[in-house]
Amino acid sequence: MIAAIKANLPVFFIITPLFAAFLLPTFARRMRWVEGVVILVETILFVGAGYMAAILLAQKGIPIIYSMGGWQAPWGIELKVDSLGAFFLLVTAAVSLPVALFARGNLAEEVGSKERVTRFYVLYLLLVGALTGMAMTNDLFNVYVLVEVATLSSCGLVSARNHPSAADSAFKYLILATLGSALVLGGIGFLYIITGHLNMGFASQELARIWQHNPHVVWLAVSFLLVGFGVKSALFPLHVWLPDAHSTAPTPASAILSGLAVKGYLICLFKILYNVFGNTILQNFAIHRILVLAGTVAIIAGSVSALVQDHLKPRLAFSTVAQIGYIFLGLGLTNQKGLAGTLFYLGSHAVIKSTLFLAAGAMISATGRKDIRGFAGIGRKMPITMAAFTVASLGLVGIPLFSGFVGKWNLLLGSFEAGSILSGIVIIIGSVLCAAYLFPIIRLAYFEPTPKKNWQDPGMPQKIALILLALAVIIIGVVPGPLLELASRAATQLLMP
Repeated sequence: MIAAIKANLPVFFIITPLFAAFLLPTFARRMRWVEGVVILVETILFVGAGYMAAILLAQKGIPIIYSMGGWQAPWGIELKVDSLGAFFLLVTAAVSLPVALFARGNLAEEVGSKERVTRFYVLYLLLVGALTGMAMTNDLFNVYVLVEVATLSSCGLVSARNHPSAADSAFKYLILATLGSALVLGGIGFLYIITGHLNMGFASQELARIWQHNPHVVWLAVSFLLVGFGVKSALFPLHVWLPDAHSTAPTPASAILSGLAVKGYLICLFKILYNVFGNTILQNFAIHRILVLAGTVAIIAGSVSALVQDHLKPRLAFSTVAQIGYIFLGLGLTNQKGLAGTLFYLGSHAVIKSTLFLAAGAMISATGRKDIRGFAGIGRKMPITMAAFTVASLGLVGIPLFSGFVGKWNLLLGSFEAGSILSGIVIIIGSVLCAAYLFPIIRLAYFEPTPKKNWQDPGMPQKIALILLALAVIIIGVVPGPLLELASRAATQLLMP
């Protein structure tokens, strides 16, 4: 039994949450059972992801290949767990488990009846299953399928909030996400036309042989994919759906959407750009320069937009737009140090932004206020919540001994190695602007008079979730070794011809 599970472990990461999502509606009237199943599934995924990462580290990054139904590529669908896949699996499991714990017994106020809460969990598990699939798939069409599952699940999570504005935000998200999906499918179609393959490995081999004979088709494919995934991941100025969607969604949904969902699309873009097109084509078509420019603009524009927001959740949402800029900038550095820093920062941001949104949701729920000045003195009333928010803020700014510093430091080194001094300056400016829109919240919380109101930290599951995520920000910052090594091996593999 154990040997069978081990041999089929890659597909279990996808099947387990999807099968659990299928079963959940049968327990709709037993909310404890529903929540218990979700926590159990997330725990299994976390243990399995840690085990998979340990295997990859032990065998020096040699990938694990799984052929669905025993059909070998290029005829069959292939799952490939390499260092990049193991890295994102671990990030997905490590973030989705505390978010699910935070949601325990805490959704009815935002979502409504037990049936609506159950539907929320179904969508949640579908999204997690899609993200695990994105981490491992080595098939271009299945990238599209998983992107669609993630998109529809995310739209459902946004609309789950029991408020009229949720439908409007979800509809806007759906329209723009559909446009992004069409562009992604178009880019994949162009690749299939000229290579005759959907398997990434075979498509890459054929593309390396014939790309010089079809430069216009290659350029169209790259353009469609960049814009499509740019819409999906909220790259500025394609981000217009994100502030409303992430601000309106229920608190656990905001956390996983900002922390993980947009990262799944970026992992797919990582794979296609480097595993299919390859570094040579990126350099010849100057795609790396476009990525650096897009990331630079997103960092500045997103940070300035966050700075002028008076409400907490929109400020955090625009902050996500800025942080996505760091990942696009690093994606275009095309050197090992820069890509390793980008991947590490991607994982760090997933943990940090989930912490910020969960803490913000707890503060808004306790106070009934959304504007930032309404949280004056809350640090003494809700010490655990505000402590988690502070730790995550320090990590996002890039203060040493917190996880964000490690990612930004490696991004800086990668920028200098690539000879892009401007990129290094923008990374530093982005950190200063990040401090400018987060530190005032901390100052208000701790150094303004405490109101005479009965604000309290949320329940025990919520406090445990916040503490776990805040500890992760510190631990990854102090002891980044294993995660950074996994990211470095993933970067090395991506750059291999």
